[in-house]
Amino acid sequence: MENKHKKCLESLLLLAFFLGFLEDGRTALIAPNSQQIFKLQNQVILQELGQGSRAEETRYTFETDLTINSVWSGDEDQLLEVFISGSKVEASGKSRSITQIPDRPFYISLVKGQPEKVIAHTSKDQSLLNLERGIASLLQLRLDASQDEELDVSGLCRVSYKVKSSTMVEKTKRDCSLWDLRVNNHPEEALGVTQQSQETVFYELSSEGTLLKAESQENHRLNLAAKPDVGSSVKSTLILQHISQGSEEVKQMELGSLDTTIQSLLEWYRVFELESDVDGTISEIKEQTLEDQLKFSLREMQSGDVGKSSLALAYVKLIPLARITRQEQFQDILKDNTEFLPQLVDLFGAVQTFDAHNATFGFLYKKSETTSEQLDLLEKYLQSLAVATHPDRNIVEHLYGLLEQESIKKHLKLRESVIQTLATLTRQSRLDVEDPLPKKVRSYLLQGLTSKDPTLYIRALQNLQDPATIEALLKQGQTGETPNLSVAALQALKAFPLGSFNSSHRLQFDSIFYQRKRRFDSSARTLALDIMLSLRPTQEQLGYLLDYLASNDRQFEIKTYVLQKLRLLAEKCPRFRALFESELVKRRHVNNYNVLGQKGLTTVLTRQLSQAPAFNETLLSTQEVYQGILKRGSVEFLLHAGRSQVSSFKLGVYTAGLGSLVGEGDSGDENNGVPADDEFSEDETVTAGMEISVQGAQLRPLIFFSGQTELMGHVWGGSASDSTPAYQATTLSQDNEHYIILTSGATLHWRVLCARSVDLNGKVGFSLWNRNAQTEIQQNTGSAVLGHLAVGFRYAKLVQDFSITHEPKLSLNADLDFYSGIKLCMQLQRPEQLLKQTNVRSVFLQSVDRPYAKHVRSTISHKTAGCTFALNQKNNEMCNLIFSNY
Repeated sequence: MENKHKKCLESLLLLAFFLGFLEDGRTALIAPNSQQIFKLQNQVILQELGQGSRAEETRYTFETDLTINSVWSGDEDQLLEVFISGSKVEASGKSRSITQIPDRPFYISLVKGQPEKVIAHTSKDQSLLNLERGIASLLQLRLDASQDEELDVSGLCRVSYKVKSSTMVEKTKRDCSLWDLRVNNHPEEALGVTQQSQETVFYELSSEGTLLKAESQENHRLNLAAKPDVGSSVKSTLILQHISQGSEEVKQMELGSLDTTIQSLLEWYRVFELESDVDGTISEIKEQTLEDQLKFSLREMQSGDVGKSSLALAYVKLIPLARITRQEQFQDILKDNTEFLPQLVDLFGAVQTFDAHNATFGFLYKKSETTSEQLDLLEKYLQSLAVATHPDRNIVEHLYGLLEQESIKKHLKLRESVIQTLATLTRQSRLDVEDPLPKKVRSYLLQGLTSKDPTLYIRALQNLQDPATIEALLKQGQTGETPNLSVAALQALKAFPLGSFNSSHRLQFDSIFYQRKRRFDSSARTLALDIMLSLRPTQEQLGYLLDYLASNDRQFEIKTYVLQKLRLLAEKCPRFRALFESELVKRRHVNNYNVLGQKGLTTVLTRQLSQAPAFNETLLSTQEVYQGILKRGSVEFLLHAGRSQVSSFKLGVYTAGLGSLVGEGDSGDENNGVPADDEFSEDETVTAGMEISVQGAQLRPLIFFSGQTELMGHVWGGSASDSTPAYQATTLSQDNEHYIILTSGATLHWRVLCARSVDLNGKVGFSLWNRNAQTEIQQNTGSAVLGHLAVGFRYAKLVQDFSITHEPKLSLNADLDFYSGIKLCMQLQRPEQLLKQTNVRSVFLQSVDRPYAKHVRSTISHKTAGCTFALNQKNNEMCNLIFSNY
């Protein structure tokens, strides 16, 4: 009731205020035919995040005097003539006068009392023009609370007014269009930036309704989504304070209308909208070329630096310069730095411009005369390009055109990499649904499903993630002639956004898992299960899964997978845990040790790799075992930001037909000669390979061996016993850039780049005599985040540059003993890690007599202790058996 009375009182005040103005005939903020003297002051404060109350500020203050003459008025329309004089900027106690602002006036047209246009001299000084728009926008005051949109210096904004008293009004602005002018942004929320913006304008009026003071207070907070304590806070205060009424007589422009009056000024002036434009002087790169910066970075770009943060940091420093470099310059760099070609092709792939693309292909691709080394470099370039978030459309068209060339068809590995990259870039380009280019790419890939190698095109459809291809992939998953086709199709579908699936698709995944129509490979079933669980099963669907655990299906490895998946989800989601526990209690035939006890070696687990104050990263490991041998396994690194997460790197290993070398495993209980569910009549080819996915982009798989003859060559020759690089590359993982226009007309430029340099290597020892095998996989990663924020105008600027370097490492050792039975022991270790953050804040007074600059530096380090991750009790028992004699 009290709130109701309060609202009524506010409405009455507003009505009385508005009617009072009409009665007195004084609705103009600047009285007609008068001269008013104002002082304008703008203070901008830059503060780094994460320091709490200890955070220091860097600021500048701009002050100037305004003489505002009302030179034409009629009804509710008005033309104001504004002179700017006595301008100065100040920072850190240093004050500098600005003498370059012209003494000629600019004009503001007001229609029905509201500013509509700025009429200014045709000057190229964008900073001054934006300032004039900011001054005009401060005169935007409405007393009609129903008005919810305004166009001013910050673009189109949603506004609301609150009348405090007969002389005090408060305006709140939100969702302004020029607060988020995106140049580049990452589609994955966890790899993006978070922005919070708000502004309040306070008006103080005289009893006659003229303007005494307008004060704008705005705040913009910008931070990394994955690390909220890293970023910047920018506060801006713009005050227009009335000083006195001028003594000069204001000469009126005796013309019939406002439009005619404005037309009379257009010989020397131009008309501008209130909405500002970006001031390019804030974001321009100093006179420096990519060649110059590269000379300083060559020391960090050696082959031995792959996997280190020093290379990743050098990489992100070069990206902004590389994006304004022309094709001829790229070609010269490639010719002059042949010893650094692996690192350069990684860099040029991240640039994503057609100039960089043309230069790289022109330098490396010689059609039929292309050497094997050049082919490897081209594939490396394509792998870097595949994680691009805003590729030039011409690049996509060029890659599509390459597939029609006869010369490219002869280079099978290069052609496959082109197809995979083309599919990913088509998705990342976010082209219009009616655009013919994505339609042509989709049609090409779907036609490939009928080729001799449909798996290649299934992997490409996984990168494309076009909802229109789901039915084709489901058909492959359910009717594929060989098990590997079903597995590839289900793996592709697992990569699709969950919103792509409907209830019909859900039923088909159920049919695959429960094998309602035919038997499926165990990997196809577990992949179908993953999708079913991602779609949030209902109480009834969860009940079916629990009943399955007590069924007569003899695939205990799959049952182990189901149980561990359900427990993993219960750990992550409290709501699912409550549902899981309640459904389990209802089923006595399931809720007992005979069903819930571990009978398989299959492992599904997640482990925390790092957390605040470092990045919040977890590891998801899935090891699907069949007959004691790893059939399909993956290790995936997930970066978290709030409720969102993104896969930064995924390593998958698959094998087939190795059971004949280590002896037959036991599929379960006595089977009376009935084959296990995924034992097919045809002989499996002995195969092993590796699949790598970088930020969701599936790369061409690496085949270790295909056929027993090739395998035995590795065994007897020992060629796999030495550490061998499996993946070495530096790619761009974060790529965000946008602008914000402040109410003062100042421009804020915000750019964040992050690179990851990965060195993945491994070795395998295999002894038929001792009947054991050892596998070691080592991943060294160096990551670097480079952030740059600049805010200000031509005469004063605040800058913040920050960097974060991190070198997470991980090693996985697996020991297999098949001398007597089968024992598998896996050890996952992470050494000590160090995260280092540096920050430099600067203030510049420029384009003034005696320019001034000041810099403040700070460094923060955080160390994370090394550890060995506990896997599960079954693994512990196996490790104790294998190493019992040590």
